[in-house]
Amino acid sequence: MESRIVSGLRPGSRGLTLGDGYEKLNRRSAKVKKKVVLLTLLAMLVGRTAWAEVTVLFSPKDKIKENILTELESLTSTLDLAIHEISSSDMAQALSKAKGRGVNVRIITDSKQAKMKSSRITYLINKGITVKVIKGKEQGGMNHRFAILDGRKVMTGSFDWSETSEKWNYENLLIASGHDVVASYQREFERLWREKRVIE
Repeated sequence: MESRIVSGLRPGSRGLTLGDGYEKLNRRSAKVKKKVVLLTLLAMLVGRTAWAEVTVLFSPKDKIKENILTELESLTSTLDLAIHEISSSDMAQALSKAKGRGVNVRIITDSKQAKMKSSRITYLINKGITVKVIKGKEQGGMNHRFAILDGRKVMTGSFDWSETSEKWNYENLLIASGHDVVASYQREFERLWREKRVIE
């Protein structure tokens, strides 16, 4: 009986047999699967650790206060602020306006700085913003300077929210987004927020 022709090739011919075709397809399929897995892992890695945006500013040349005010005006839901000093009237008013728009504003500040005549903390409390005043261990201070904006962006650096920092000092501010970065600062803020001594 004559053998049947498969895919136009006779068994034993020098061309590609059906078995060879399956083998080549399997090898190609395996390569495709490996590429898909690698691309998926890469996307997951980049999605968790890459910074979507980074802005680095230096005062007095980069007008840090102006950039902070712009960020505050764009807030829609939450602001968690840990700041050593707030004596700038413009920044205090921007925080009050954010509160008026329905933004949930929480502030942690240094106990000594809050008692200074120039401090705007009492003004903010009178505007209905909850402020927690803490100090460091023993005679230490609450020296953090960072803000978490809408749970998706962080501002941090040496810049105090004061006119001195804006006009006279050499200061820096970094504005960045990224899941892991924001989560780290959020954990630190929540840890500090659990401290006692809330100003009424």
